[in-house]
Amino acid sequence: MKFYNLIFSLALVNTLLIGYEDSDIDGVDDSIDLCPDTSFDKLVDKNGCPKDEAYWGKWTLQLGHDLSLDEENNQILNYNFFGDYSYKKWNFSLSNSQQTTYDSNNNPTINTGDLYLNLGYQFDHEHFQTNLSLGTKIATASEKIGTGESDYFSSLNISYLINEKQMIFSQIGYTITGDSSLIRYNNSLAGSLGTGYTLTSHWYSSLSYDYAQSIYSDSPDYQSLSWLNSYHFLDDYFVSLNYTYGLDSISYPHTFSLKLGVTFE
Repeated sequence: MKFYNLIFSLALVNTLLIGYEDSDIDGVDDSIDLCPDTSFDKLVDKNGCPKDEAYWGKWTLQLGHDLSLDEENNQILNYNFFGDYSYKKWNFSLSNSQQTTYDSNNNPTINTGDLYLNLGYQFDHEHFQTNLSLGTKIATASEKIGTGESDYFSSLNISYLINEKQMIFSQIGYTITGDSSLIRYNNSLAGSLGTGYTLTSHWYSSLSYDYAQSIYSDSPDYQSLSWLNSYHFLDDYFVSLNYTYGLDSISYPHTFSLKLGVTFE
């Protein structure tokens, strides 16, 4: 009987250990560890953070520049800022986009700028990670040079970790588009599907298909393919390069993006 009890106990322990990962050996599972690189000789709290160090959350700041081109040398320049604060499962982001459209003679024709606020919550379950978010777009430019209206949007992002290097992800979102005094806009449903791969400990690459319903009644829906590469250097700094190829008839066929960012806790 003792022998069978021993076998049963070992099997039970083995079952409980399946799916449990603790990379920094601090006794807190990686799925809930807010400080994943803690030295193994430090005492940690239930969040996996050193008890003698207060945890104030994680900040991410990013500056970017986008360039869109068509066959007639018309172009769009977009300068953007992104800031994100996350604490436990919550995250709050603030971003701004300043976009200028140029004709083939390099003369500016449209100048827009909007502010985006977003609040999200993350759910973790084994290999799945889900993020639900709600947000709003605040028009910061007048109707003469911008959209002149504010939007409300929600999104659901789901990612599945196939193995320690590869994942697949999908996103679906819905935007309630406000009308301006000049134009009546349609609400928009958007989504994307893609896969990402960690090539090295510093280099991540992904490929995705993106779709969004047009907010204009007489325009085709937006479709594109995107190739993203993100490289981390100097521990907390990273750079990302993205190329987007437009698949619909009115989008700019080529968009190149460069973003520089930093994270700190």
